[in-house]
Amino acid sequence: MRNIFLLLILVASFSAHAANPDWISSGVIQEFNDQRYITALGEGSSLEDAGKQAYARLAEQIKVSISSQSNIVQEYRSTSNKFEKSENVDIQIRTQVDLSDIEGIQIVERFHQESTNTYFAFAVLNKVKTATRLEFKVEGLFEQVRSQLENIKGDIASGQVSKGVSNLVKTSHVFEEIASTVELHQLFGNSPSNGFLRDDMFQLIGDFDQYLSGVFSQIAVSAPGGTEQSGSPELGAPAPYEVSFSFNGQPLKNIPVRARAETSEANIDLANNTSKQGDVSVLIRSVPYSDKEKNKVVVELDLYADLFANAVPGLSLFVLLNRKSEVTIRLSTRVKSEHHDFLDIVVSDNLASLLSTQNYQVITEEEAPSGQADYILEIKGTVVDLAGIGSLRFSKISGVVRIKSGESKRVIKTIRIDANATKAGALSNADAAEKAAGKLIEAIQDQLLSTLEKNLGRS
Repeated sequence: MRNIFLLLILVASFSAHAANPDWISSGVIQEFNDQRYITALGEGSSLEDAGKQAYARLAEQIKVSISSQSNIVQEYRSTSNKFEKSENVDIQIRTQVDLSDIEGIQIVERFHQESTNTYFAFAVLNKVKTATRLEFKVEGLFEQVRSQLENIKGDIASGQVSKGVSNLVKTSHVFEEIASTVELHQLFGNSPSNGFLRDDMFQLIGDFDQYLSGVFSQIAVSAPGGTEQSGSPELGAPAPYEVSFSFNGQPLKNIPVRARAETSEANIDLANNTSKQGDVSVLIRSVPYSDKEKNKVVVELDLYADLFANAVPGLSLFVLLNRKSEVTIRLSTRVKSEHHDFLDIVVSDNLASLLSTQNYQVITEEEAPSGQADYILEIKGTVVDLAGIGSLRFSKISGVVRIKSGESKRVIKTIRIDANATKAGALSNADAAEKAAGKLIEAIQDQLLSTLEKNLGRS
């Protein structure tokens, strides 16, 4: 009995020091071949971390594979309500892979390497089973669209126009999921079944697009007060644009809408839906600086349109950039430094340069009495000097930046200076402080400019 006990101890001791399994170095387990499975190896300081990395690496393989093949061909176009074959019109589908939506991922092997205290995990995904699940999902989405399209036709035909158009807009977004799922299916099951799915999808796109053509021809979008206003980049348009959506003269109530600017930096206030009167108010607060005389913003139905030939009903609004800048900022800078007598001026000059590139009018505290500015910018900081090697020194600046309303003196935003972000050195004390001042501007500029832009025109 004693000998058996000793033998068990020896076996356990040998196992604890056993060589790493082959799959750790090769990244392959023979029974999970690449014809049927996608596999990935992960490692970490715990089993959980190793599993997460294996999942992430599996996801990356899928993303790379999809990006190299993702291409949905729009085979139809609308010509006087008749659909004909289109010539090589390609629509790129940017598929976002979320592995939580892909069932069937398994961790089939785990190993703890005691010598390095490292954990390993081997993840696999069965391509055949996944393709089957995705095929069922696509068929379900097809049925959802077909059913909703019949309901929409019934609503519009019975006079419930707003309800029908609203559901038409919402249903259009299902096509984005359909297209990405068909592409994902091709990765796991590049077979005749994927060809059938694509054919069915193209047919459904054509049916939907054909119906869109008839509905869109009856939708009117107008701006009773006009589509153009004189404005400036920093103040945008002085008043909201009023845009109306109607269907054969009937207001389209509670319809999803969106604003689409030429550049993403435009700051626009817009409700997500039209009102009970079919109207939506569009306030263009600011637009990017450019050499264009006017900036365009399109207000339209919030419809997923990438796969459809019909143009989405909407209206172009314009801000004519012929007003001079009307925003003045007064600087008040107090930065204490033992080794740089003019650091206040350096910070003020750097700030003035930054703000001037954004077309703000900048004045210093000495140039105008308080109250003669739209905003007051107060910088209060202290230079901290740090020892270096020999005569070389380091500096960093701590403190706060306050943005105030010039009219009410109310503090709109307090930005705390990140001292570590301003650290500069291997220079003389004075030069290190001046370099830190430059880094101070870099550290606060994003918060500073975004706060000014969001509060333009507000006291």
